Amino acid sequence: MKLLTLPIFSLAILMSTLFSINASAEDEQNCKIDTSKLLWTKAEYALTGDTLVINKQRVRLIGIHAPKIAKEQKFNASGEPLAKESQTFLNKLLANNDLEVGVEFDTTRLDNRNRQLVHLFLKDGTSVQQKMLESGFAVNRTMYNNLKHAKCYYQAEEKARKGGYQLWDYLAKHPEDHFPVVESSKLTTQDTGFRIIKGKVVKVEKSSTNYIINMDTTGIRVPKDYWDQFDYNKIKALKGQTIEVRGYAYLYKRVMYMIIKTPYAFAPLSPIGDSSP
Repeated sequence: MKLLTLPIFSLAILMSTLFSINASAEDEQNCKIDTSKLLWTKAEYALTGDTLVINKQRVRLIGIHAPKIAKEQKFNASGEPLAKESQTFLNKLLANNDLEVGVEFDTTRLDNRNRQLVHLFLKDGTSVQQKMLESGFAVNRTMYNNLKHAKCYYQAEEKARKGGYQLWDYLAKHPEDHFPVVESSKLTTQDTGFRIIKGKVVKVEKSSTNYIINMDTTGIRVPKDYWDQFDYNKIKALKGQTIEVRGYAYLYKRVMYMIIKTPYAFAPLSPIGDSSP
């Protein structure tokens, strides 16, 4: 069974999409779904805590970021805390369910690396993403306008965060590692890659190409192509507030920047919560 065989799955995908759009708020909070609507197949193994192989294809789990494993063969690319543990947890989760998984697609089906983007479920209806987030082995990250279970994933991360599980326990014991959360005032040139950056907004303005939200050391930019998803009055109201924003941080002329394309990346702008998105 090939996930990319569109003609075979087109009707099932449409039915799955319609079902998810009409799901109740209560169902979304618990990632509930009619398992008969899913596309059932066999997983092979997890490459990381958010990427796995299904039918010999790399598949990315929608809505989460799991810590990345170090790649020594690739310019000694450094890893992130608990990366191997996150991968092991996902592999055990799959193995304990005989590798049987139910696949659900969303608005965007491929990422910028041509990996399929999926919501994944176990044979008892349990959401794989929800389990990863609740366990503390991943954090929430909304991308590509894939929002079917955004509220469920948000609440799952909140549960782990409040409970101090795994990555959140690690952060409490090793704040100097700056993962997954780092204060803007404590950023260093080594803090590139995925981060949740926390800091006070000192400047908000609009240019011809970007909404500009500056913390003390971090420049947050919302490109014009995505303005229709934001309320600029709410962005202006962020000035003086301490917020969190999540995404990929990068250095440009020794200043840290983050490009944001969805309000789900912001707290408190996220439509699904008042704290972490």
